[in-house]
Amino acid sequence: MPETVPVLLLRVGAAWPVPGLGLLALPAGPGGPLGALPLHTALAVEARLAGGAAVAGTATVEEIERAGHTAVYGLLLAFAGPVALPPGTEIWRLAEDFAG
Repeated sequence: MPETVPVLLLRVGAAWPVPGLGLLALPAGPGGPLGALPLHTALAVEARLAGGAAVAGTATVEEIERAGHTAVYGLLLAFAGPVALPPGTEIWRLAEDFAG
């Protein structure tokens, strides 16, 4: 499998827990590389918080539709423990792809 370089997937605009599934994060703005990835693609990711802390986890690419809004791509994230993702947190795709 070819290696990828780390890529900034999104800056968090909003995030909330989805019971039993993980943490859903939506981008702060339009565009970005998520739209080029197939839905449900599994990725190795790292959340980089404003204070400098980084937390590794996994994510899948999801399409989110809300009443009154156009559909956007977001990430359904899973971390080893509880993680808060305040607005502005960066989610990076790591060089090592998640094999799944």
